[in-house]
Amino acid sequence: MASEPQPQKLPLNSNSISYQVVRETWLTNKPDSFSSTAVGLATLLLSTGAVIYFWDLAGWAHLMPASGEQVFEHREYWRLWTTLFAHADLAHLLSNGFLFYILGFFLYGYFGSALFPLAAFFWGGVTNYIVLKTSDPQMGLIGASGVVYWMGGAWLVLYYFLSRQKNQVQRWLRTLGVALLIFMPSETFDPQISYRTHAIGFALGLAAGFWHYFRNRKRYHSAERRELIEDHEDELAVEEVANAGHDDISTAAKCCVEQNSRLVVQQLVVPL
Repeated sequence: MASEPQPQKLPLNSNSISYQVVRETWLTNKPDSFSSTAVGLATLLLSTGAVIYFWDLAGWAHLMPASGEQVFEHREYWRLWTTLFAHADLAHLLSNGFLFYILGFFLYGYFGSALFPLAAFFWGGVTNYIVLKTSDPQMGLIGASGVVYWMGGAWLVLYYFLSRQKNQVQRWLRTLGVALLIFMPSETFDPQISYRTHAIGFALGLAAGFWHYFRNRKRYHSAERRELIEDHEDELAVEEVANAGHDDISTAAKCCVEQNSRLVVQQLVVPL
């Protein structure tokens, strides 16, 4: 008895697709192990300055706040930085100190001391300079909100550019969501709050984040780990049809077409 003819396979031009997927980035690694200690010390220093201002320890309180008159007319430029440590009350200190610690942990942990605390405090003073230069000379300025908003702007930019394991929509949603959650005013307008300081600090932080990323992007991208994905769906679907028995040809072919509409019937030869 003659054996039943077997299906024959013809060479197939593979329509497989290969692409790379980013699995790990600079930010998926653990932050520097010293980050908690370093940022804790910086927060303690900030709190110590606030205590000195609260209780006028050693008679230094009057040397800390800044105004346009003091800085530009009396040339007391150190006030651009000492005022960062002065706070109106405990609530003011806590509101700044919380974000100062959280953002500092990530900035120091992933990018080192050059970004935090050095650049953060430097640009905090620059923020105060711009604010006082464009304000009434008698207006006083205290608090670290300029530093905190600078840190926030820098972190959000670096997070967006370095979280390349997520697609752009995910990165935009996360970045904007965090920005709105943390930095949008949660209360009605308060004339005692310098919203100009917040805005200028945040803008300078965004610019610093862009500069830092593009200056160091090769080093940060070198930490990425990618996975090569190869899609052989076309070949597998064709083999399913070619290897099927006569009774299953129509079912397998239908399945094959449903899986990938690019397959052509001339690629299959099944003897009858």
